[in-house]
Amino acid sequence: MTDPRIRQLVIKTGVVKRLSKEKTVYEKEVNTEKARLDKFKTDGADDHVLRKQQEVIEECEMMLPDSKRRLQKEFEVLQKYLEDEQDLKETDAYLKANEVLNDAKSVLAA
Repeated sequence: MTDPRIRQLVIKTGVVKRLSKEKTVYEKEVNTEKARLDKFKTDGADDHVLRKQQEVIEECEMMLPDSKRRLQKEFEVLQKYLEDEQDLKETDAYLKANEVLNDAKSVLAA
């Protein structure tokens, strides 16, 4: 039977990985929508279209702080779990969790 701590480690790792990806996707979406707004402006789009596009950008930007906060929280949870479970250091799950933490650290810094 597998160690339940490894199962928890895999779950926590997956959460951090998913939240890292989520934050990255929101950042890309904001940049994409800003580019669309610029294109609309250069094409001389209607004021209504410009206002709606600005609303889309604002909605995307509102998601960024929340996604960063959730990622930071789960990052700390996983980091503490790794510190507490040093005896799992030789497992693939532990190594993968460390990898995901390093990736998440760079996402948080951005």
